[in-house]
Amino acid sequence: MGFFKITTKEGPGVSKDEARSPTLIRFFKVLGTHFWQMVVLNALYVFACLPIVTIGPATAGLTYVLRNFSQGKPVEPFNDFFGKCKEHFKQGVIVTIFNIVFIAAALFAAYAWSSDEMQVSSLFRTVALVVVFFVMIIWVFANYYIYPLMVSFDLPLRKIVRNSVILGGYTLGRNILMTIVSAGIFVLCFFLFPFSVMIILFFAFSFCTLVNQFCTFPVLVKYVAKPIEKKNGGEDDAIFNDDRIL
Repeated sequence: MGFFKITTKEGPGVSKDEARSPTLIRFFKVLGTHFWQMVVLNALYVFACLPIVTIGPATAGLTYVLRNFSQGKPVEPFNDFFGKCKEHFKQGVIVTIFNIVFIAAALFAAYAWSSDEMQVSSLFRTVALVVVFFVMIIWVFANYYIYPLMVSFDLPLRKIVRNSVILGGYTLGRNILMTIVSAGIFVLCFFLFPFSVMIILFFAFSFCTLVNQFCTFPVLVKYVAKPIEKKNGGEDDAIFNDDRIL
């Protein structure tokens, strides 16, 4: 078996009865069942992200595996991690580069509009800063959906980004929850540094990604998978399959 080979298995997904179980119970069940696999995956993810430009492909791989964990779908964690990194390498690199450029531009814009050298009224400056902040927040929220869409649907990148921005601005409650969890974990790691190094290397990214899959999956089911299933007349017990195409 090649190191980057993807092993695909057909599985039933999550049945409707199981999907009705309380989310917290399912979350901690998955966390307990796959804890050690998540530890190894986190280390692989950190290693794969060391060339910063490969953060996107690595995130696609981690997202795919943890999406399947969250839904009880068969997956070979390490083969599929590297397989999805390779499959979505181009899209992932483009997203990474765009994110770097976006962050730099947003920080520059925030600095410029907050500077006294801008010869505009304080009201106009405040409005401009609010707009910059709003755009930054929406793009952060959109990033929660980019990779789940990327690994779950056969879409060109422009449609992935468009749909992610729409979902990022529409499902605010879930987006805020994901932001609080992720920010909380990494703020805690920051204040506990260097004692938190082991958490960062072996747990933080996998844990946050798993939380994100539990939050984003119902959104993809409601606004993407179910409309397609209804259109195709599907009545399968599995509420999500890899062959759904937007």
